[in-house]
Amino acid sequence: MTELITLDTRKAEILKALNIFVSLLKVNTARAYQKDVEEFLAGVKDLTLKEAMGYFQQLQNEGYSASTIDRKKAALSKFFQFLYENGQTSSNPFTTETFRMMMKKVRQDADRSEANLSNKPEAHHLKWDEVERMLALCDSSLEGLRNRSITLLGVYEGLRRSEMVNLKWSDIREEVNGRSLMIRAAKGGTDRVDLHKRVYEALEDLQKANKDAGIESEHILVSLSNRSHGKKLSEVSLNRIVKALAKAAGLKKNDEITAHDLRHTCAVQLLLHGASIERVSSHLRHKNIQTTMTYLKTLEIHENSAVAFLP
Repeated sequence: MTELITLDTRKAEILKALNIFVSLLKVNTARAYQKDVEEFLAGVKDLTLKEAMGYFQQLQNEGYSASTIDRKKAALSKFFQFLYENGQTSSNPFTTETFRMMMKKVRQDADRSEANLSNKPEAHHLKWDEVERMLALCDSSLEGLRNRSITLLGVYEGLRRSEMVNLKWSDIREEVNGRSLMIRAAKGGTDRVDLHKRVYEALEDLQKANKDAGIESEHILVSLSNRSHGKKLSEVSLNRIVKALAKAAGLKKNDEITAHDLRHTCAVQLLLHGASIERVSSHLRHKNIQTTMTYLKTLEIHENSAVAFLP
């Protein structure tokens, strides 16, 4: 049996079961598993074997490491086993032989990508006119304003996709030297980044549009799909939005463009506009400046400021 649960009709029941499931786990494991399951639910249309396979193939295409893919698979497999043992689903798609065969190839491809790319997906950086072409596609509709904010948060603020989807309106701060964003789920050394005026204005427009549409989420970026309207946007959905914009803008290798490449574009453009490698490293919140050098090894380094140099 392929179809397990219809999301639209049983979403509340699934989330209630998820809360019970994670209450049985250790705190850190519970937090990670809950995030993995919620992102899966937001990233698929139905809970079918086909959708489950497509989801994991997409994770590999977007550059997730083999270890991250394994963790997500473990979380989903255990949760669906919990549902199965409690009579809430007829089977567990993550334990089928078909899924195992698909996962073997996904892991091999992920391992190969890690070996070839030093644990990072291949990075592309956009020219500024390509950024503007993507932004030109973002109209004044709610979707357009959200997608504009995503693009600007990437190319101006250099946010990782996990940081983007976790942003809350309360993270926008007024400080003596200007506005800043407090970063959640940050991997690097600092927990804040200067907020460029152009980004702030886009977020203001988005907040007003959300209010007009009756969306009251504390998160800045939300889903506009029927099944998860107004809920926090998932990382997978964010990547799909960026890919769709790149394709619509006619960018080269648009099928390879991800949200990570907006961050890479930020780094490259900061350097091209005169920022020093030290300031770029600080803006991207790299723990080690060598990481920044890896991103920017083909470019000339200048001794100047950072985000204020962008148009």
